[in-house]
Amino acid sequence: MRNDNAPSPSRRTFLAGAAGTAALGTAATAGASNEYDRETPKTVNDGDLTEHDLTMDDGYRLRVWERTAADDPEEAVIFVHGMTYGAVPMFDPPVAPEFGWLPYAAERGQATFAPDMRGYGESDRPPEYDESPEANIPRLSFEREARDLLAMTHWLRETQGFDRIHYVGLSGGVWRGRAVYTLGDPEYATVTLAGGSFETLEVGVDPDGPFYLPHTRDEFDAALTGELPEEAAVDDWLGGEEYTAQEVLDGVWKPIVESNQRLAEPDTVANPLVLQQATYHPEHIDDPTLVIRASGDGTIDREGALNLYDAVGAAADRKRYVELEGGTHFVFLERRREPFFEEVFRFQQRY
Repeated sequence: MRNDNAPSPSRRTFLAGAAGTAALGTAATAGASNEYDRETPKTVNDGDLTEHDLTMDDGYRLRVWERTAADDPEEAVIFVHGMTYGAVPMFDPPVAPEFGWLPYAAERGQATFAPDMRGYGESDRPPEYDESPEANIPRLSFEREARDLLAMTHWLRETQGFDRIHYVGLSGGVWRGRAVYTLGDPEYATVTLAGGSFETLEVGVDPDGPFYLPHTRDEFDAALTGELPEEAAVDDWLGGEEYTAQEVLDGVWKPIVESNQRLAEPDTVANPLVLQQATYHPEHIDDPTLVIRASGDGTIDREGALNLYDAVGAAADRKRYVELEGGTHFVFLERRREPFFEEVFRFQQRY
């Protein structure tokens, strides 16, 4: 595993050229601080998931999780979670070492990085979580999150030594990606917009509050199983031949309820709410883009996903729409997760 301060020798030579100069320009657009915590990263879980703490320009500490299997990976992937649940439960839940999207990508030679966005997971805990939801108004925004992601992208280029970086936005991560391209020019190798749509309606919350919504274990179970077809066997749909549905649900819930999102009430976590301050039109996304949706997604319909594909600014021969049969909005945690991952990986390798 690389040290935060030292890119591998093969990349250090490359960074001395034009790529390093371009990355500095990206950081200036983001308005991000160049100062990061440089402590030796700690390793957690099965010994392969590494944590990094990055300090943003306003002093906020952002947790970034890394899983890398290759000795000298040539490319990195930023995985950005959606609303309610953070990076580890969505991308690397402790169901089994090989279960999640990060292990899948890491085994294929990619260095994977997944941030806990503000208010999620192990990033700094908002003090508002110790008060009632209505006691405070929202202060998180897509714009602030986009600036954090641009700063993280600069860190991956300048400190970790990656010039080739892919972006994968999941659900709310699609909106965050749109904001990133509206505010800056990240120059990602590819962009994946998974489980997202393009609508003219605002998705941000009421600026008058509340700051967060309580989210219980029962609501979590209902969210992950609520879109399953009536005739589906839950164990088969979620776990397939390898796991029971309970093993999947318990494994995904555990890192949520044990994180900084936990509330005082038993089996309850905070769902942070985000303000929308602009449209963040997908036309700004001009790098190769994959829009992907599961056919049984009850949260994002086909029309919305196709509208997103049409609105993306990449040239027609540099974007693709894929609909995968047999999954819901949480397909990446279901039995059809690996075909979903494979579609994304194949697209990334085309560019």
